[in-house]
Amino acid sequence: MESLSIFNGISSESLNRMLICFDARKERFKKGQTILTYSNRLEKLGILLSGKAHLYCIDYDGCYTLLEQFSQNDIFGELFSLPLRNLEYIVEADTDCQVLFIPYRRVITPCSNACHHHSMLIDNLFQLATRKSQSLSLRINLLSARTIRQKLSHYLNYMQAKTGSNSFTMDMSLTDLASYLCIDRSSMMRELRAMKEERLLESKGRNIILLTELK
Repeated sequence: MESLSIFNGISSESLNRMLICFDARKERFKKGQTILTYSNRLEKLGILLSGKAHLYCIDYDGCYTLLEQFSQNDIFGELFSLPLRNLEYIVEADTDCQVLFIPYRRVITPCSNACHHHSMLIDNLFQLATRKSQSLSLRINLLSARTIRQKLSHYLNYMQAKTGSNSFTMDMSLTDLASYLCIDRSSMMRELRAMKEERLLESKGRNIILLTELK
């Protein structure tokens, strides 16, 4: 997929002026730090400038669910959370990160001096939001699968399409994958072993080789 950034097509000089106009701020976070805890209001958008992070949810009973993993140029914030009570959404740094925060109000009501580059930045933001919507649609598709094997097959087919190769490294650990697919890790590992025995794939940790088309 072509790389997309909110900075595409914008000169450094124009960008510096616009970030002031947007009341944007850059912050750095160490591995393991909380980057953002979603509020009940549409307060800000976050753009990951460097590093990796993830979004997880904690429900009323304290159960942890991995929702998304973020890499450079990914976007996150309250705009993408579900309007459900008793759920806490937290973005945490997997590595040292740099994040750009933009107040949501500045995105929907730009200043009266908006120029072409200003409009381009907003357009880039909405393209990023579109990709976010596609990512969430993928998650819904994975979770709608009825069996553990179907969920694994859908995810592995997605990774094959994303990397363009039958041999790839999964973009999350096996523990995180089980959480992401909302399945028991032990049950998932049993299913992976069965798929290996059936010569559907080869695997070693996160490294996968698909030997045939998964259905």
